[in-house]
Amino acid sequence: CYLQPHTREYLLNVKQTRPIKEVTDFLAKRCARFARKLTRPTSLEIQTSYLLPQSDCLILASKYNPTTTLLNMLPFLAPSCPFVVFSEHLEPLVETFRELQEQELAINLRLSDTWLRDYQVLEGRTHPQMSMSQNGGFLLTGVKLHPVTGKNDLELSEEELKVLKEVVANGRRGGG
Repeated sequence: CYLQPHTREYLLNVKQTRPIKEVTDFLAKRCARFARKLTRPTSLEIQTSYLLPQSDCLILASKYNPTTTLLNMLPFLAPSCPFVVFSEHLEPLVETFRELQEQELAINLRLSDTWLRDYQVLEGRTHPQMSMSQNGGFLLTGVKLHPVTGKNDLELSEEELKVLKEVVANGRRGGG
């Protein structure tokens, strides 16, 4: 295992004061650490192995700009699949919402907050906590459209919709 100059200097100083077992253990750990670093996958390998097969959902919570991050990640999301974007602030999600609408990349877009009210439950009575602040963040949810057709892959034709409605209606009437 190649030793860097500062490690070589450290070993020369330590050999005189420490037992040889400690020095060999140190060198073994150092070599194992470098071996792990060398066998880690590169970012390109990660992209090709994990991101190329399209995902069936996307959950995004990042400190970076959600608009550019989502637009860069949408190609890795299969059409007709849901996505969720979390942000501590509403304004970046509003910008992302508008961008998705303008480019017609998604449907069923919704902005919501994650506010949750605690309830105090005592014997014989229940009431909500009144002095609460909103600090949970905001969510943008939607379903990705097909990039070429601009439609949801799960959309049915008129004929398929008519057949499905008949099946549902017959099931409610008790028909077979």
